[in-house]
Amino acid sequence: MKTISLPLLALVALAGVGCDRASRPASPGGPALPGMDPLPVQQARAYPETVTGDFLSLADFENIPGGPGGQDQLRLFSIGPAGAEGARSYVLNITRTGAGALEVTAAPNAELVFKPQVHDFRGYTLLSLAIYCESLRDDLHVTLASDRARWRSHAALVRPGWNTVLVDIQRLAGVPNFEIASVREVRIGFAHVDTPVRFNVDDIMLINNTRPLQPAPAGMKLVKTGLNYALTGGKLPQPVLLSQGADGLWRLGGAANHRVQVVAMGQPMGADETLAGMGDLRVGVVDVLELNPARVRLANTWFFPLRPGEWANLAIRQIRWEYTFYADGRWATFVEINNAGGADIAAVRIAPFATVALAGTAETGGCETAEIRSQGLGGPIARWAFLWTPETPEGKQVRANYLDHGVIRQTMGAKADAPGDLDRDGFDETQGCYVLAADPAGHCRFALTPPAGGLRDPIFRIIGKWEGKVAVNSEGLLIRDVTPLDDGSVLFVLKGLIDRPTHVEVTGRPATR
Repeated sequence: MKTISLPLLALVALAGVGCDRASRPASPGGPALPGMDPLPVQQARAYPETVTGDFLSLADFENIPGGPGGQDQLRLFSIGPAGAEGARSYVLNITRTGAGALEVTAAPNAELVFKPQVHDFRGYTLLSLAIYCESLRDDLHVTLASDRARWRSHAALVRPGWNTVLVDIQRLAGVPNFEIASVREVRIGFAHVDTPVRFNVDDIMLINNTRPLQPAPAGMKLVKTGLNYALTGGKLPQPVLLSQGADGLWRLGGAANHRVQVVAMGQPMGADETLAGMGDLRVGVVDVLELNPARVRLANTWFFPLRPGEWANLAIRQIRWEYTFYADGRWATFVEINNAGGADIAAVRIAPFATVALAGTAETGGCETAEIRSQGLGGPIARWAFLWTPETPEGKQVRANYLDHGVIRQTMGAKADAPGDLDRDGFDETQGCYVLAADPAGHCRFALTPPAGGLRDPIFRIIGKWEGKVAVNSEGLLIRDVTPLDDGSVLFVLKGLIDRPTHVEVTGRPATR
């Protein structure tokens, strides 16, 4: 069995004898307080990356029989550098799991210094820290030091309350002279503070989180390793990688990369990516929006604050990418540039990795293109949506259908308020599917008239709230593959070539709450 959680005393013993990681026994984690689950159970619930069961607790501030107590673990922590002002204390009022945590007050330029009693970080992909902060900040850094080298993480975004800060320690392999088998210090600090900052720390762990994320569409696999993702299978370009770069932003890699250029007035636009028009300060965040048997949806947000440190809220300058992948190879991309408060943008150029169908709006028509250009943004916010498909006869038809998706006439249901329906015609260009809504009784009925040449495998999302199964019938035939989504809506495909007007009915028992 892989390691789940070990008291610190056991960790010291194992490190001293050089025990192989795979042979370490699971720990019961000590007795739980009345009404409280055992600590390993709490940790597994609080930290999704521990789902592999392969994680190691370095500090948890709990009282373990036969091991150091929560307060005793404070001796592993100090304020640095020498002479820096700050304080640390054991607290019971603000904890992530268990009964205790560490509270820190650090003056500007001061850091919390942790000297772990396990030094060999090999075989793990993440260093995980629970951090409680009272404000929204973008300047948390974690620094790791071995005997001969030091490495500082990208700036991490922390929100008010408890945060799980994940550091991808796979990057240590590329740091010259860094000895990942001999990590001596972990430093935690905020880079841009003018007054003392207070924060709490709980549950410092090493995690091997490499795993396929489930469920996924048939024939597709989404694997997460550290903080990076790899999507393979289906008819997608192989593989689709989403990896964090040197500036802390995640970018597509492998066979599929959308190159973007954003420049301000007077800045040159060359052949390579440039984000000069958005400024040098940047923080990235990736979210898995959907993962189900019908599709995979990922969001990749690049934040560009005007100044580092504390933020008022998340509504700041940003570029947000949303990717929607289907098993048949269609891949919808939505990109939004929000430059509110920034210097004027002179030009934007997005170069997808291949020819795509670019969605139009109510004012402009769509087209197939290998490049998207815009002189300025025409306002503080600009949006584009486009679709890639394989270069097969079926894929080319799906791409053509994205630009001309026929006419949909709803005879029963409610109006769908879908921000992704850019021209308000019942088709969500940002997700590559039709979108309608059921009425309060749980019914939706519509007729679809295809364009000349027909529709190939159209996909539908019906917004609603149901209890139990939802039935979908097309021309009297039952559609068996109906995928419920987390927001209560359902997704289904009319398979084959639709070359005549087709009537569809969706019914289900409405949710009572």
